[in-house]
Amino acid sequence: MSENVLQSGTHIARFAAVRKDDDVYEAQVFVRLTREPELAETYIPAGLFGSQQEALDNARQRAERALKEHEF
Repeated sequence: MSENVLQSGTHIARFAAVRKDDDVYEAQVFVRLTREPELAETYIPAGLFGSQQEALDNARQRAERALKEHEF
């Protein structure tokens, strides 16, 4: 699994490409407030892809959109 983090103000978006059993990669995004004392994340599925890089690229784009559009 490859994971990265983006931050915008008091919000962060973690995004990852997770390998699944059938040789596809799931793009995953988790968004949360950084100032929250407890972990409370919003999960945003970003699709299934044939390669890890493709999944990671799409997850990053989805994370950027989530921060821009305030999807929390």
